[in-house]
Amino acid sequence: GKYYRNQLMYSEWLVEVPDDFSDEWLTVVCPVGKRCLVIASKGKTTAYAKSGYQVAQFKSKFPGGNSDTYKDNAILDCIYNEAEGIYYILDIMCWKNHPIYDSETEFRFFWLNSKMSETTEVMTKSEDNPYRFLPLPNCPPTKESITAAVNGAAYEIDGLLFYHKRTHYTFGS
Repeated sequence: GKYYRNQLMYSEWLVEVPDDFSDEWLTVVCPVGKRCLVIASKGKTTAYAKSGYQVAQFKSKFPGGNSDTYKDNAILDCIYNEAEGIYYILDIMCWKNHPIYDSETEFRFFWLNSKMSETTEVMTKSEDNPYRFLPLPNCPPTKESITAAVNGAAYEIDGLLFYHKRTHYTFGS
């Protein structure tokens, strides 16, 4: 468990609005659930709690998550909603052995949506994919956009996350 501890990027309180807030930030409406690191590799998909300990293991349709794509991998930052049996994807860290930790937030979000549109079978529960994985949309941090995102959310909301567009994925706080 020690190896996977502090492998997620944790949020900090936004105590004052930055001058570049409307131009350089993105908003994600965050669902209720437990934060976890999901790694699809070597024919299985494993979810790890924030503490680093394994909480679930299953096959999935992600690269590396089943025997068909054994040599590939995917690493995702997720929120698991147990009541719905859905993993909501906050961020993507690696896809088919290509790390994107050092990419800016805006690109990582684009990459996540692009890869999910190519791998739609992960969004549907099946025998080979026992959990749905849904990417969380992002929007500009305007009153209108946030209101529309909150009103359009198909899940119980826990809060809002704000991401700077130019930030790389940083482990820990």
